[in-house]
Amino acid sequence: MRVKLTLYYLALLTAVLVFFSVAIYTYLARSLVTIIDDSLASTARSIERRMRVEDVGEDQYLPEQSEQMVVAPQVVQLISEDGIITDEPIPDKTQQLQVKVEDLRRIIDDQVHFATVKLATGEQVRIALQRTRDQDGQVFYIRVGQSLSPLQKARWQLVVLLAIAGPVALLLGSYGGLLLANQALNPVDRLTRAAEEIEAGDLSKRVQVPPKMDELGRLAATFNRMIARLQAAFERQRQFTADASHELRTPLAVMRGDIEIALRRERKPEEYRSVLTSNLEEIIRLSRLVEDLLMLARADAGQSVLQREPMDLDEICAQMVEYLTPLAEEKDQQLIYQTPATPPLQINADAQRIKQMLLNLLDNALKYTPAHGTITLSLMSEEHEAVLTIADTGRGIPEEDLPHIFDRFFRHSRSTSDKTVQGFGLGLSIVRWIVHSHGGKISVESTSEKGTKFIVRLPLLTC
Repeated sequence: MRVKLTLYYLALLTAVLVFFSVAIYTYLARSLVTIIDDSLASTARSIERRMRVEDVGEDQYLPEQSEQMVVAPQVVQLISEDGIITDEPIPDKTQQLQVKVEDLRRIIDDQVHFATVKLATGEQVRIALQRTRDQDGQVFYIRVGQSLSPLQKARWQLVVLLAIAGPVALLLGSYGGLLLANQALNPVDRLTRAAEEIEAGDLSKRVQVPPKMDELGRLAATFNRMIARLQAAFERQRQFTADASHELRTPLAVMRGDIEIALRRERKPEEYRSVLTSNLEEIIRLSRLVEDLLMLARADAGQSVLQREPMDLDEICAQMVEYLTPLAEEKDQQLIYQTPATPPLQINADAQRIKQMLLNLLDNALKYTPAHGTITLSLMSEEHEAVLTIADTGRGIPEEDLPHIFDRFFRHSRSTSDKTVQGFGLGLSIVRWIVHSHGGKISVESTSEKGTKFIVRLPLLTC
């Protein structure tokens, strides 16, 4: 990765250097030519102005010293309309700058025209040619020229400079790119090493988060949060396995003990019947536990399928209250159902799961409410939701237990546990899954020794 990043950086730097080198060379070359052209044009116009003055001497063809010329011309020629050089204040030492009449004929205006000509010696000369008239109206031409040898020398020096500076810049840039790549990937290396050190049995390691919360800092923080979630998941899994093993071991131990005692000696048929009856009860409990565990496992894996259909929630609530009323009467409790004031509330749900949810909540309320207590199931609508409330006058849930009541196999803390209440601690976990799988919400309010209230909100069926 470091080599790839360095090569990418080097390729990008090379492209940038080539672009800027070409741009600098082109700009400088054009700028120098423009300077020469401006100087030659200024010289030609100055000569034209002086030619219109009477009694012009030979030396007066040249610009005065006050006219600051950027580049002094090397060639100054006055050419007649026939292409004959009539005057040359600065003699052409090379005697190689010839006049072509066809070039003169192509000039029909008074503008300065520029051209680059190549002498027999190979030297290039920049020429400025202007058509004008003298005092008598005769057409003549002013031609001034400047050798491009200094310009070519400057351009060559620039090429050499760029050719030397470019590789040096690329070498330094590649070294800097490697340092930057190392600095950028060092936190990633730390993340990799931490990930390699983390095992399923030890998820306590964390990556050091840099003080600056940049992209890598956020990556390290996210990695730590992910490991924390994995650690919590593994801990829940271990706890789940331990709790499930405990719940399965107890009834199996009871069954094994009953059978071993029954087989020690010959028993009467009534005694064998009693043992079989006890074992059947334990088998029923184990079957219920296995079914609950299987349902939660499928829910965790996303394999549970709900048989949704429109249903009257009011009717379901009435059925469950009627079903549990005999059990409440046995415990000398009062089970009340408060029907909704609005017409029947329709929801799109799995009827069996909704019945299971109500059964678990009402059964818990009956378990933890003493004799002469009251359990109230009420149904109402708020906006687009059906609101189910299951309230009891039982002993309530301790404040320290409230965050954990929906955890699997959790029942009550040791200080408030009731040995007479049987169950596996899976009922509220199943209730929460049923509510959430139907797009609803569940909350609980409880005051110790005063009672508990569960509030379930389910979306109403929209027409």
